Amino acid sequence: MKRYVKKAPHVTLCRECGGTGRIEGDTPVVCPQCEGSGRVTVSGVMELDIRAFKPKVQ
Repeated sequence: MKRYVKKAPHVTLCRECGGTGRIEGDTPVVCPQCEGSGRVTVSGVMELDIRAFKPKVQ
C-alpha cells in the first residue's frame, strides 16, 4: 500500500548560512539560498510504501 504524506510549508533557519544570512569566506557574501534573511520556507511530500511483514522461514 502506498501512501503520500504532505508536510505543510513552514519557516526554518537556512542550512546554507546557518541562519546568519551571510556566507563567510575571504570576503563575506549574501547567502544565495535565503537572500540574506537567514530564513527559508520548506515543505515536502513523502511517499511511504507499506508492506506486510513476512517472517523468514528458518
